[in-house]
Amino acid sequence: MASGKLEAICVAVLLAFAACTVRAVHASSSCTRKLPCGPKKFSFYMHNTVYDPTVDNRDYFNSIYGLPPNISFPNPFGFGIMNTFEDPLTVGPSNTSMALGKAQGFYVLNGYKEYTLFHLFTANITEGQSKGTIDIFGQLREVDPVRLLTVVGGTGAFLGARGPASCTLVEMDHTPPAKWTLFFELDLYY
Repeated sequence: MASGKLEAICVAVLLAFAACTVRAVHASSSCTRKLPCGPKKFSFYMHNTVYDPTVDNRDYFNSIYGLPPNISFPNPFGFGIMNTFEDPLTVGPSNTSMALGKAQGFYVLNGYKEYTLFHLFTANITEGQSKGTIDIFGQLREVDPVRLLTVVGGTGAFLGARGPASCTLVEMDHTPPAKWTLFFELDLYY
């Protein structure tokens, strides 16, 4: 008898969910408002300066590495090391170019036999004609001249954006503190 009541309650709950879903689908399909789409192409330069205690650049860094993994064997490619960053974004290749915003995220060195990095970050575009966020992620090989990542979403002018993000190394300086500039070119679909 108790199992019959339980089955009846389950059926009632499922029917209620189904009714809500039908109403939600019907309401969204009757909406005639169209969301504006942002730019189809968008590019920016990202500038990274790593914190280095040997030169004490605590006043001008935007990237820091976490501790290496606790392992007792050689780790020539830094497997498992994470870097967190908040890099300035600009219109041009110089870090004094017009500012667009900042990129916040991290990458993990995830290759044991070569330098590969798993990137995940949000480009917060706060200046210029198009404002909003662009979410980018993917794995790249450091040796590739052009690295491909994926745009997986966005907000504001970039609401619902997706598409490929090509990344090119513009400049790298290994002199402490290490610095590099990356160029991102996005093909956006809405």
